[in-house]
Amino acid sequence: MTFRDKSVIRQQSSDDIDTFRGVKSSAPTTGEATNADSSTSVDVPTTSPSDGLSRDLAPPYVAPMTTSASSVITAINTRRPGLKPAKQHMLMFFMQGHHLAWRDRALFDEPMHATERAVEIDASADSAEPQITDEAALNTIGYVIARYSALSPADLRTLIQASQPWQTATKPGSESRIEWALLRDWFQRPDETDDPDDERPNRAEVAAAEAYLASRARK
Repeated sequence: MTFRDKSVIRQQSSDDIDTFRGVKSSAPTTGEATNADSSTSVDVPTTSPSDGLSRDLAPPYVAPMTTSASSVITAINTRRPGLKPAKQHMLMFFMQGHHLAWRDRALFDEPMHATERAVEIDASADSAEPQITDEAALNTIGYVIARYSALSPADLRTLIQASQPWQTATKPGSESRIEWALLRDWFQRPDETDDPDDERPNRAEVAAAEAYLASRARK
Protein backbone atom coordinates (compact mmCIF):
# COMPACT_ATOMS: atom_id res chain seq x y z
CA MET A 1 0.00 0.00 0.00
CA THR A 2 1.38 3.37 -1.01
CA PHE A 3 1.68 6.39 1.25
CA ARG A 4 -1.16 8.09 -0.64
CA ASP A 5 -3.49 5.13 -0.02
CA LYS A 6 -2.80 5.25 3.72
CA SER A 7 -3.57 8.98 3.79
CA VAL A 8 -6.94 8.44 2.10
CA ILE A 9 -7.88 5.71 4.60
CA ARG A 10 -7.03 7.95 7.58
CA GLN A 11 -9.09 10.81 6.15
CA GLN A 12 -12.09 8.56 5.49
CA SER A 13 -11.94 7.08 9.00
CA SER A 14 -11.81 10.53 10.50
CA ASP A 15 -14.90 11.58 8.55
CA ASP A 16 -16.85 8.56 9.84
CA ILE A 17 -15.92 9.12 13.51
CA ASP A 18 -16.42 12.91 13.69
CA THR A 19 -20.17 12.84 14.31
CA PHE A 20 -20.29 16.53 15.33
CA ARG A 21 -19.01 17.77 12.01
CA GLY A 22 -21.55 19.62 9.94
CA VAL A 23 -23.74 20.70 12.92
CA LYS A 24 -24.58 24.36 12.66
CA SER A 25 -23.35 26.46 15.59
CA SER A 26 -25.59 29.12 17.11
CA ALA A 27 -25.13 31.77 19.79
CA PRO A 28 -26.60 30.93 23.23
CA THR A 29 -29.97 32.42 23.98
CA THR A 30 -31.51 33.16 27.36
CA GLY A 31 -31.48 29.99 29.41
CA GLU A 32 -28.91 28.28 27.16
CA ALA A 33 -25.13 27.92 27.13
CA THR A 34 -22.84 26.61 24.39
CA ASN A 35 -20.74 23.52 25.09
CA ALA A 36 -17.10 24.55 24.91
CA ASP A 37 -16.15 21.30 23.14
CA SER A 38 -19.02 21.33 20.63
CA SER A 39 -21.58 23.60 19.03
CA THR A 40 -24.62 21.95 20.65
CA SER A 41 -26.70 24.02 23.06
CA VAL A 42 -27.36 22.96 26.65
CA ASP A 43 -30.26 24.17 28.79
CA VAL A 44 -29.12 26.00 31.94
CA PRO A 45 -31.45 26.75 34.86
CA THR A 46 -32.22 30.46 35.09
CA THR A 47 -33.68 30.39 38.60
CA SER A 48 -32.23 29.53 41.97
CA PRO A 49 -33.28 26.21 43.54
CA SER A 50 -34.67 28.21 46.44
CA ASP A 51 -36.94 30.31 44.20
CA GLY A 52 -40.56 29.49 44.69
CA LEU A 53 -40.11 27.92 48.12
CA SER A 54 -42.79 28.99 50.55
CA ARG A 55 -41.72 31.27 53.37
CA ASP A 56 -43.89 29.11 55.58
CA LEU A 57 -41.06 26.58 55.55
CA ALA A 58 -38.94 28.95 57.66
CA PRO A 59 -38.79 28.05 61.38
CA PRO A 60 -41.51 29.93 63.28
CA TYR A 61 -40.54 32.54 65.84
CA VAL A 62 -40.80 31.18 69.36
CA ALA A 63 -41.39 33.72 72.08
CA PRO A 64 -39.65 33.37 75.39
CA MET A 65 -41.54 31.10 77.76
CA THR A 66 -43.24 32.44 80.88
CA THR A 67 -44.95 30.75 83.78
CA SER A 68 -48.71 30.29 83.61
CA ALA A 69 -50.94 31.97 86.17
CA SER A 70 -52.29 28.57 87.17
CA SER A 71 -48.77 27.37 87.95
CA VAL A 72 -48.20 30.47 90.08
CA ILE A 73 -51.37 29.76 92.06
CA THR A 74 -50.23 26.17 92.57
CA ALA A 75 -46.89 27.46 93.88
CA ILE A 76 -48.74 29.80 96.26
CA ASN A 77 -50.84 26.91 97.55
CA THR A 78 -47.69 24.90 98.17
CA ARG A 79 -46.00 27.65 100.19
CA ARG A 80 -49.05 29.28 101.77
CA PRO A 81 -51.98 26.86 101.69
CA GLY A 82 -55.49 27.89 102.59
CA LEU A 83 -55.60 31.33 100.97
CA LYS A 84 -58.80 32.27 99.19
CA PRO A 85 -58.69 33.05 95.46
CA ALA A 86 -59.23 36.79 95.98
CA LYS A 87 -56.15 37.06 98.20
CA GLN A 88 -54.13 34.87 95.85
CA HIS A 89 -54.91 37.24 92.99
CA MET A 90 -53.91 40.24 95.08
CA LEU A 91 -50.60 38.59 95.91
CA MET A 92 -50.11 37.94 92.20
CA PHE A 93 -50.44 41.68 91.60
CA PHE A 94 -47.29 42.15 93.69
CA MET A 95 -45.57 39.11 92.20
CA GLN A 96 -46.09 40.37 88.68
CA GLY A 97 -45.00 43.88 89.62
CA HIS A 98 -41.81 42.86 91.38
CA HIS A 99 -40.88 40.36 88.67
CA LEU A 100 -41.33 42.99 85.97
CA ALA A 101 -39.24 45.44 87.98
CA TRP A 102 -36.44 42.97 88.66
CA ARG A 103 -36.39 40.85 85.50
CA ASP A 104 -38.05 43.16 82.95
CA ARG A 105 -40.34 40.34 81.88
CA ALA A 106 -43.73 39.11 83.02
CA LEU A 107 -44.02 36.29 85.51
CA PHE A 108 -47.18 35.09 83.73
CA ASP A 109 -48.90 36.08 80.49
CA GLU A 110 -52.56 35.97 81.48
CA PRO A 111 -54.10 39.44 81.74
CA MET A 112 -54.88 41.02 85.08
CA HIS A 113 -57.95 43.23 85.38
CA ALA A 114 -58.73 45.90 87.92
CA THR A 115 -62.00 45.44 89.76
CA GLU A 116 -63.90 47.80 92.00
CA ARG A 117 -62.07 46.44 95.02
CA ALA A 118 -58.76 44.99 93.81
CA VAL A 119 -57.71 42.80 90.86
CA GLU A 120 -58.67 39.49 89.32
CA ILE A 121 -57.04 37.00 86.97
CA ASP A 122 -58.86 34.41 84.90
CA ALA A 123 -56.97 31.47 86.34
CA SER A 124 -57.17 28.90 89.10
CA ALA A 125 -55.03 26.10 90.46
CA ASP A 126 -54.62 23.32 87.92
CA SER A 127 -52.83 20.10 88.81
CA ALA A 128 -52.28 19.43 85.11
CA GLU A 129 -50.05 22.50 84.82
CA PRO A 130 -46.32 21.79 85.14
CA GLN A 131 -44.65 22.89 88.35
CA ILE A 132 -42.47 25.97 88.23
CA THR A 133 -38.76 25.16 88.04
CA ASP A 134 -37.39 28.56 87.04
CA GLU A 135 -35.32 29.85 89.95
CA ALA A 136 -36.03 33.53 89.26
CA ALA A 137 -39.79 32.91 89.23
CA LEU A 138 -39.63 30.90 92.45
CA ASN A 139 -37.57 33.62 94.12
CA THR A 140 -40.18 36.24 93.23
CA ILE A 141 -43.03 34.07 94.49
CA GLY A 142 -41.23 33.29 97.73
CA TYR A 143 -40.30 36.93 98.32
CA VAL A 144 -43.86 38.20 97.86
CA ILE A 145 -45.33 35.49 100.08
CA ALA A 146 -42.85 36.36 102.83
CA ARG A 147 -43.46 40.10 102.52
CA TYR A 148 -47.18 40.36 101.83
CA SER A 149 -49.06 37.17 102.70
CA ALA A 150 -49.41 38.07 106.39
CA LEU A 151 -51.25 41.28 105.48
CA SER A 152 -55.01 41.26 105.66
CA PRO A 153 -57.05 41.45 102.45
CA ALA A 154 -58.06 44.99 103.45
CA ASP A 155 -54.39 46.03 103.71
CA LEU A 156 -53.59 44.46 100.34
CA ARG A 157 -56.56 46.22 98.74
CA THR A 158 -55.37 49.55 100.16
CA LEU A 159 -51.92 49.08 98.64
CA ILE A 160 -53.34 48.04 95.28
CA GLN A 161 -55.85 50.88 95.12
CA ALA A 162 -53.11 53.37 95.93
CA SER A 163 -51.07 52.20 92.94
CA GLN A 164 -50.98 54.16 89.72
CA PRO A 165 -51.55 51.08 87.47
CA TRP A 166 -54.81 50.23 89.28
CA GLN A 167 -56.00 53.84 89.26
CA THR A 168 -55.30 54.15 85.53
CA ALA A 169 -57.19 50.95 84.77
CA THR A 170 -60.25 52.08 86.74
CA LYS A 171 -60.60 55.55 85.21
CA PRO A 172 -63.91 56.14 83.39
CA GLY A 173 -63.63 55.07 79.78
CA SER A 174 -60.45 53.09 80.40
CA GLU A 175 -60.04 49.39 79.88
CA SER A 176 -59.84 47.45 83.09
CA ARG A 177 -56.66 45.65 82.12
CA ILE A 178 -53.56 46.38 84.20
CA GLU A 179 -50.76 47.44 81.86
CA TRP A 180 -47.46 45.65 82.46
CA ALA A 181 -45.39 48.73 81.60
CA LEU A 182 -47.18 50.81 84.23
CA LEU A 183 -46.89 48.00 86.75
CA ARG A 184 -43.14 47.70 86.14
CA ASP A 185 -42.63 51.44 86.53
CA TRP A 186 -44.65 51.50 89.74
CA PHE A 187 -42.47 48.85 91.35
CA GLN A 188 -39.32 50.59 90.16
CA ARG A 189 -40.22 53.94 91.71
CA PRO A 190 -37.80 55.33 94.33
CA ASP A 191 -40.28 54.83 97.18
CA GLU A 192 -40.13 51.11 96.47
CA THR A 193 -36.43 50.73 95.71
CA ASP A 194 -34.68 53.51 97.66
CA ASP A 195 -36.89 54.33 100.63
CA PRO A 196 -34.66 55.84 103.37
CA ASP A 197 -36.97 54.45 106.05
CA ASP A 198 -36.65 50.92 104.72
CA GLU A 199 -34.13 48.83 106.64
CA ARG A 200 -33.58 46.59 103.63
CA PRO A 201 -30.67 47.34 101.25
CA ASN A 202 -31.64 49.90 98.64
CA ARG A 203 -31.00 49.55 94.92
CA ALA A 204 -27.54 51.13 95.01
CA GLU A 205 -26.45 48.97 97.94
CA VAL A 206 -27.68 45.82 96.22
CA ALA A 207 -25.80 46.75 93.04
CA ALA A 208 -22.62 47.41 95.02
CA ALA A 209 -22.93 44.08 96.83
CA GLU A 210 -23.48 42.20 93.58
CA ALA A 211 -20.45 43.88 91.99
CA TYR A 212 -18.30 42.97 95.00
CA LEU A 213 -19.41 39.34 94.94
CA ALA A 214 -18.80 39.15 91.19
CA SER A 215 -15.25 40.50 91.63
CA ARG A 216 -14.56 37.93 94.35
CA ALA A 217 -15.81 35.14 92.11
CA ARG A 218 -13.38 36.13 89.35
CA LYS A 219 -10.35 35.86 91.65
